[in-house]
Amino acid sequence: MKVTVRDIAEKVGLSATSVSLVLNNKPSRITDESKQKIINAAKEMGYIHKEKRIPTKPVKEKILGIIHPNVNNLFLNQCICGIENYAMIHNYKVLICNVEDATERTLEYLELLTKLGTEGVIVIPPIDMNVEGNNTGLGEFFKKSKMQILLLDRAIDRVFCDFITSDNKQGAYLATEHLILCGHNNIGMITGTRDVYTSRKRVEGYKEALAYYNISIKNENIYYGDFKSSSGYEAADYFMKRNINAIFSCNDEMAFGVYHYAKDNGLVVGEDISIVGYDDVSICSKLTPPLTSIHQPGELMGKRACEMIIKRIKKIEEGTVRDIYFTPQLVERNSVKNVNIN
Repeated sequence: MKVTVRDIAEKVGLSATSVSLVLNNKPSRITDESKQKIINAAKEMGYIHKEKRIPTKPVKEKILGIIHPNVNNLFLNQCICGIENYAMIHNYKVLICNVEDATERTLEYLELLTKLGTEGVIVIPPIDMNVEGNNTGLGEFFKKSKMQILLLDRAIDRVFCDFITSDNKQGAYLATEHLILCGHNNIGMITGTRDVYTSRKRVEGYKEALAYYNISIKNENIYYGDFKSSSGYEAADYFMKRNINAIFSCNDEMAFGVYHYAKDNGLVVGEDISIVGYDDVSICSKLTPPLTSIHQPGELMGKRACEMIIKRIKKIEEGTVRDIYFTPQLVERNSVKNVNIN
């Protein structure tokens, strides 16, 4: 039978309160002799002391959501890495929602994140965000949402919230200028879908560089792909049939497609085809030849996005929405032939 405090009290002839005070090591006016009697009796009777614990309320997790349009995009994965590392330092858990470039799926995940009590969401918009009224649907959600929301890399038409990206127009200008300065004047451009913010800005930069150097702008020299390697492969075939062998690709993934096309058709990148990529992901330096590319600081952009949204959540930073632009840089390697050198 289980021994109780009352059983010990009866054995030693003291009150149950006195016994409880001694066994729980609480302050009291009980004599040392009586304390020892209680302790000895408890041992003899096999009393098992169970410490009472005060129940604590579960700690609510601090959650940030990320809308990720395409987990195969190496540059965007760099951004995610920056977000996660900064969030961890500030004790936030991160939920990454892969939406496979679909606005409908984006809205579903945003509703779920709301139900989970997410404090803020960093949205890298899908490529269909500005077609068929999708921007309106996202804009309406943002207006009614109590979550802090920030757009990263790509803007959404007529949607106004904090926005972090790089200077896409300047980056495209640098890429096109590099090809021009290497002696090329018939330059093809592979870009993403027409309605994506980064595509539009990079087309503007490409055209501005051509205009500055008095090279005619030909719309047929712009190939609209989908940011994937396969569209780079198809674009290379399109350009080679038109005797265009200098190409600016709006991301490295499509540039990789040009490399694959060159290999399949017995062409040498840097000799038969000149190519400049965009993003400067880690694989660029490992290609043969290494790919010249426009560097975007993806991890730093992600860190800055996470820093800003946490400041908004904590009301450290208040006021009107902000646009922050990072400066791109040309990283020159060996994928462009300098035709000025005989």
